[in-house]
Amino acid sequence: MPVTSFDIPEDLNKLIESLVRSRTARNRRDIIVRALEVYLKYEAYGWREPLIFISGFRHAMVSKGSLTALVAEMSESELYSAGKRMGKSLQDFAHQRGIDVSVEKNREKALKVLEDAGWGRFVLGSDMITVNEPFFPAELIQGYLETAMSLSLKKINTTEDVFIFKF
Repeated sequence: MPVTSFDIPEDLNKLIESLVRSRTARNRRDIIVRALEVYLKYEAYGWREPLIFISGFRHAMVSKGSLTALVAEMSESELYSAGKRMGKSLQDFAHQRGIDVSVEKNREKALKVLEDAGWGRFVLGSDMITVNEPFFPAELIQGYLETAMSLSLKKINTTEDVFIFKF
């Protein structure tokens, strides 16, 4: 691998050094390579501040508190219906990339898109989808996944902040 050198502003250099000292990263190279990977993955080179566009879609930062306030008055059926309506966006996103997310072999890709967008951590099993650290309510995610991936899901009630949907 070729050696590359460049100047880094002093404030960023101090931050990098503090991250290495605190063992957040192993070394300077890891921090810079990871930053570049994120820059490319989220297409940061295409952002037009103050707007954030990732893979051609406009994104906005919404806090968990704001989302909770937004959905507080919605019933479970209203959340489910909202998710069903929203699910078309994942189909459109994938279609633009030549991916049919209703096909079983593409489900992992579909869930990765949602995970990268901050919806939670998705685990695809042979007959279920588990959502760890979910951002949206279960009923909204269920409706979204059903529409996006042309599935019929049954929500399994849990006592933890984990959602399980069976095919």
